[in-house]
Amino acid sequence: MSRHRLILLAIAMILIFFLLAAAIPHVTILELLVLAGLMTLRTPPATHFFKFITFFGTPAFFYPATAALSLAYYTRRRWQGFWAVLITMNITWGIMEWLKNFYHRPRPSLGPLEPAPGFSFPSGHAMMGTVFFGLLALWLLKTCPPRCRSRVVPVTLIFLLLLGFSRLYLGVHYPTDILAGYAAGMSILALFLAWWNEG
Repeated sequence: MSRHRLILLAIAMILIFFLLAAAIPHVTILELLVLAGLMTLRTPPATHFFKFITFFGTPAFFYPATAALSLAYYTRRRWQGFWAVLITMNITWGIMEWLKNFYHRPRPSLGPLEPAPGFSFPSGHAMMGTVFFGLLALWLLKTCPPRCRSRVVPVTLIFLLLLGFSRLYLGVHYPTDILAGYAAGMSILALFLAWWNEG
């Protein structure tokens, strides 16, 4: 994708984010109905599975995973990638925390299956996950054998959908939190890729 299109994509994702933020007062009751419906689908195996999936959106995963991805660039003397991964992930974390404190949205209280500190909007799992796994996909597209490259993007998208859905299933986020997290993460990732192409 060209640099111009990536910038347009980032702008579009930012607009979607603000539309979702503006919709919060009008959709909360509908979102609670969605969460209530998901509660009826809970089973012990599914709960175990989604608790496993949700781990990949936590700081306990992102800190070592970011260090490992940065080190992968470092060992190949790709200094731009090394610094870009570190800087992008830290900037994303800072923006996420600022947005959560700005919107100050309480988390759902409809039967959460795990403790979730902090505010709800946007979802940090969706936002940080979009950026990190997008960066990881970029690395894999540049390094894995050609026969594997066609699978990288679909697998990444499916995993991100599972990561976001895990937060709904566990009852710790509203749907708009997840969608806004994806939008914010995509905007940052698109800007990163625009810079990357230029660099």
